[in-house]
Amino acid sequence: MSQSALTVFAPAAFASALNALEQDIEPGLFSFAYGPAAGPAPNSITSRLQAGEQSDLAILPMGLAEAEIAAGRLVGVPVRVFASTVAFCVAPGAEVPDLSTEVGLWKALSDAPSIGLSAAGSGTFFRNVLVPVSGQADALTAKLQTITDRSVGQAVAEGLVALGFQQKAELLEVDGITVIDDLADVARNDTWLALAQGAGGRSPAKNALFEHMRSARGQQILAEHGLTPAP
Repeated sequence: MSQSALTVFAPAAFASALNALEQDIEPGLFSFAYGPAAGPAPNSITSRLQAGEQSDLAILPMGLAEAEIAAGRLVGVPVRVFASTVAFCVAPGAEVPDLSTEVGLWKALSDAPSIGLSAAGSGTFFRNVLVPVSGQADALTAKLQTITDRSVGQAVAEGLVALGFQQKAELLEVDGITVIDDLADVARNDTWLALAQGAGGRSPAKNALFEHMRSARGQQILAEHGLTPAP
């Protein structure tokens, strides 16, 4: 890696896609520091910024990017680069439920003996949005498991939980499981990610990464990793 590598704080959920982009642009041009987008962990992007750590760029959900700009820890105008959506998954050989309608979704959740969630945003969405509107809040809550020592997809692949729910980009990285992304509208949680410049960051970094993400090749890489490129 070059000593002049441009540093980028980015959510770990998108490491595979971003590493592929970096290799396609110029290996060693960017140095990605991955962690949760937010939260109390010292390696979360918001924790790093609040602690005064410097980066040339940060990739964050749009709302978080705007908040960090308002606080002066990021600068300029954030630009949308891709959207991340959620998906369910089941183990190899398991029956694949139809989750494209609310009837099918609620039945699948009712039938599942256990449901694995992440501790990050997708898990929060499931607990705070899906569970209250499911009509079976108590029963669902009893079968939820927050997976912290491995990815949700890996927990499903290993038979630790029957049904998993996480960012599609992360589930696609797990071999063998069946990813289900044709979901009823109530279960969709598309999140737009924005690219913003760090306070004191080098502006060419934003230009190079943004331009490649918007190129035909960059958009192909993002789509291959389960992300929706910005139009």
